[in-house]
Amino acid sequence: MNKRMWWLLPVLLVAGARGGAQAQFNGFASASYGYHSDPLYNYETIPDQLRQGYLELQYLQPVGKGTLSAAYVGGLMVFNTFTDRNYLEHSVRLGYRNAFGTPPPLSRRPGIPPAATQEEGDEENGEEDEEEDDRPVDPDSVRTFLDLQLRGSARHDKQAYREFDNTGIALTAVLRMPVRRWYIRVLNDVGMRSYTDLPELSNLTEHLTLQTGRVFRNGLSVGFAASGGMKYYTTDLVDTTQFESVRTYVEKENGKGKGGAKLVVPSDKKILTNATTTISWQVAAGIFGGFTWDGGSVLADGWYRINPGNGTRYLAQYANSSMLSEDIYTDFFSYDGPEGRIIWKQGLPLGLQSIITCGIASKQFEAPALDLTGTEAGVSRRDVHSYAEIWLSRYITLSDGLGLDVALSGAVVRNQSNDAYNDFGLYQVGVSIGLGF
Repeated sequence: MNKRMWWLLPVLLVAGARGGAQAQFNGFASASYGYHSDPLYNYETIPDQLRQGYLELQYLQPVGKGTLSAAYVGGLMVFNTFTDRNYLEHSVRLGYRNAFGTPPPLSRRPGIPPAATQEEGDEENGEEDEEEDDRPVDPDSVRTFLDLQLRGSARHDKQAYREFDNTGIALTAVLRMPVRRWYIRVLNDVGMRSYTDLPELSNLTEHLTLQTGRVFRNGLSVGFAASGGMKYYTTDLVDTTQFESVRTYVEKENGKGKGGAKLVVPSDKKILTNATTTISWQVAAGIFGGFTWDGGSVLADGWYRINPGNGTRYLAQYANSSMLSEDIYTDFFSYDGPEGRIIWKQGLPLGLQSIITCGIASKQFEAPALDLTGTEAGVSRRDVHSYAEIWLSRYITLSDGLGLDVALSGAVVRNQSNDAYNDFGLYQVGVSIGLGF
């Protein structure tokens, strides 16, 4: 465990600095226990009981007109039956956020100085004032924001599943600015992920997203987005003693004293699809919208993804459970098709808070569908992934700056696939207790 403590050092160093009176340190720690009908997310559907520990620490320090932040997030997953699958994931984040300009009062439209006259405002915007309910809901829609974040992450598994071990680093830059009554957000994310025992999947990524939207005073928000990205694998060498792109078969003797034909059995190598691909691309377009009211909100978004080229590398027929990342087995670079989701948040009596999330995605992979022996069963793998989750929690204030969070959760997932290993359905339930400060 001592080797892993270096991930916490940046947070502790920043937290130990002597800042101004407005500096803030907060955190959240929780323990969860639950039942999962298929924790490995595959056709076998072998249930297990799961325990999870979670820790999040954050430090905020005003610096000039901006805010410097440091955060740590760690999670430990413990299986009851699949003990070899226990793993630890954690990440550390350093960030800087700054808002430029002075927000106008809510009685003014975006871009109109408080001292401007009605005539000046009309001349500048080229239209008449709208009704009171059609103004931005808060100054966030009418100011320029810059957000920079540097993130480092790592995952540690037991020896039996050391292929999952990885480290990563990513830099995200977000610029958000008003244009008339709309806002534009430019988000760029560049990252590198390295797999110690699986260098064939080590990669560099670059992803650019453009969003434009509008927030209205009555709680309505709408917008649309476009994105493009590239994924580059840092090696074009594949260890053929461990991996193959197509299932091969080996002849074996029947055994002593047994005549007849030799047995033909599949090899025990892992299948690495698109092994010759070194670079893949993606373009996507999306729409989003939402509505907020006193005590609740609803958000919906949808995307359509297109991945020209030969597709990305991924390990076929491999267990794919993870808490913080999914890069090793399937990511959004891997498939084409539409997807959408709805998130509903609502406050309930007795101080309860509820979150319901539903989603569906139709995915076409640039890789063949396989049967359970690894033999090709279709030209391309096609999945229809649908899910529904519910989260019910109650936050109890214990003292000033200290609170207890108790939550119940449940989820159902159905992944229909012509790839036999990835055709499954599951459900899970859990309870967690957390302490926030």
